[in-house]
Amino acid sequence: MAQRFQSGAFVQQCFAVHPLCLSLKRIDDQGRLVVACTSCRMMHLMTADQVVGRVAAVPLGGEVDGPKVMPTAKESLESCLRAHPVSVTIRELDVIRDMVGLRCGECRRMFDLEVSAFESLQKA
Repeated sequence: MAQRFQSGAFVQQCFAVHPLCLSLKRIDDQGRLVVACTSCRMMHLMTADQVVGRVAAVPLGGEVDGPKVMPTAKESLESCLRAHPVSVTIRELDVIRDMVGLRCGECRRMFDLEVSAFESLQKA
């Protein structure tokens, strides 16, 4: 059984030392963002309470006047991770403010996640 750490310190260290080694894998069944680090062989799990998305400086998921329904920011993030997972990268990480910033290079969206829990475990 892998040892689990209930702290954001490990993912913060990975992001500070080798940010290009972090890759987003998926959002799991419990709604946690799963991030793998190829350098230290750790898996980082982040529980996002709130997801805000935007294209450039315009927030996504605002009021819509027509019958067209816009996806929520979380649905847009999940769509990006399914369609082009390699393009979604971590652009900012702050465990003091419990915030993670993501960017999708393919569709040029940015996502700000308010994280309630960080967890890290050593991959087997």
